Amino acid sequence: RMLAWRLSDEEAPPPPEGIVAGSEEDSEIRDPAERAKVRTTIFLGCTSNLISAGTRESIRYLLQHKLVSCLVTTAGGVEEDLMKCLAPHYLGSQRGVEGFALKGAELRQKGIN
Repeated sequence: RMLAWRLSDEEAPPPPEGIVAGSEEDSEIRDPAERAKVRTTIFLGCTSNLISAGTRESIRYLLQHKLVSCLVTTAGGVEEDLMKCLAPHYLGSQRGVEGFALKGAELRQKGIN
């Protein structure tokens, strides 16, 4: 319902203080054709790490199907993006409660971490 909303769906309010009823400024607010042109704008804001965290396809779907008007990303996870550009990344395995199977000290010695 929000995606199909138009300003013409709402009743025009009384003229704001200082605008004379029937003036050019007032007629723009009240003209049904002009009101029908005004639509909802939906902004989606997220940090860049959401893209690499697995929500990329969901965000792509929203944009591709025009369910979002504008995507605003921040450099909230810029260090992650830089690390991925500078060297290959590896997905480690986790073993139960003991922690990760890959040891940080060993990875650093190999120049991986």
